[in-house]
Amino acid sequence: MNDQIKQEIISLIKLLIDEWELEIENEITPHTQLIKDLGFSSIDFVELFVRIENQFQQKFGFHQLIMIGDKYIDDLSLKQLISFIEKNEHISIELNPENTQKSISNNVDSCQKLTLENLEEFRKKIPEPIFVNQINQTKNPPAVFILSPSRSGSTLFRVILAGNPQIFAPPELHLLSFDTLKNRDKALNNQENRHLLDGTIKSIITAKKCPIEEAEKIMNDLLEKNLSTQDFYSLLQVWLKDKILVDKTPSYSYHLNFLKRAEMQFENAFYIHLTRHPYGMIRSFEDAKMDKLLPFMDSQEFSRRQYGELAWLVCHQNIMTFLQNIPSHRQIKIQFEDLVTMPEIIIKKICAFLKVDFSAEMLNPYQYKQEKMTDGLKNYSRMSGDLKFHLHRQIEPSIAYRWRKYHQIDFLSDFTWEIAQSFGYDPERLN
Repeated sequence: MNDQIKQEIISLIKLLIDEWELEIENEITPHTQLIKDLGFSSIDFVELFVRIENQFQQKFGFHQLIMIGDKYIDDLSLKQLISFIEKNEHISIELNPENTQKSISNNVDSCQKLTLENLEEFRKKIPEPIFVNQINQTKNPPAVFILSPSRSGSTLFRVILAGNPQIFAPPELHLLSFDTLKNRDKALNNQENRHLLDGTIKSIITAKKCPIEEAEKIMNDLLEKNLSTQDFYSLLQVWLKDKILVDKTPSYSYHLNFLKRAEMQFENAFYIHLTRHPYGMIRSFEDAKMDKLLPFMDSQEFSRRQYGELAWLVCHQNIMTFLQNIPSHRQIKIQFEDLVTMPEIIIKKICAFLKVDFSAEMLNPYQYKQEKMTDGLKNYSRMSGDLKFHLHRQIEPSIAYRWRKYHQIDFLSDFTWEIAQSFGYDPERLN
């Protein structure tokens, strides 16, 4: 192993860890795993690869390293990364001085408690949805919507539901946010957001049992017809026949009008309100650098931790407001902590709520991943999701309160705690 390359890569990673203010317990060595040991998310991989190419002033084609046979690897060690770089010719190891400078982080105190004024400022940052086309007077058949902020365990929950043969639970669809497929494509078909279009393609592939090329052609034809998103939902439900459609798209909860569209478009839709302890969600939000993925969080007005709390708060406020007008028999609240600590009880409760039979396969979400639509397409779709999902082999109860290792000082605002307590979370139990 080339010691110079090894030191350069380790130095780059240490620099990123310092910038991101991560708490790493063990020494970084060639055996360090980027996801398992350092908690890297997809955006972290992208940033690291860009830094490496700038450092060595060369393109390396890292997609060959992280994708094998159209499937993404589950993790990447520094040894694998270094060996891949060594195999490339004409490597220049001269230091690029621009990469040695630590980026300046904002000076916001991440433990400073938010105010109601901060909450109002954040709400103003969230873009107002614009809908041009009218909703169809004839509503679609019932569907199920999982409502939660991002980083609340909704990916695991979706895959659990996908294990039931009576349920169709695809990756995030991002349909309610737009009135037509063409407007959706216009907003999302760019370098930063293209992966958000994959959920509908995966849905077509699985529902129609067709190859990706045919699914893409079907979607292109629907785009040419300027099909409404409501009609696409309807078409998908026709393909599914008797299966229940589940839409798990956390971004819907950022705006009350997105949620209202579900009730306007579907007859007697069902809603599963998924909660997670705010400290657990915020810790995951920080790890995933979620603020970098949402344009309205691009300012340094708030710290990443504060953005996480604001996202938790606004989403749950919107969900609670929306559900006030939904009959009790069409809504249910589930704690992520209960889901992972007593999965069989909670899953049976959900099956009873949805009036479907319990399936033991639901207890094994990490088996038969392809059938549950957790694999990527030809692009970086899997890398854009929660890579940590692919590291687990079973539902792990320990993840429920893993945040307690990191959050030992209460920094939540009183109004956040008020909602958290209404969900059953105790402010006295931080340790």
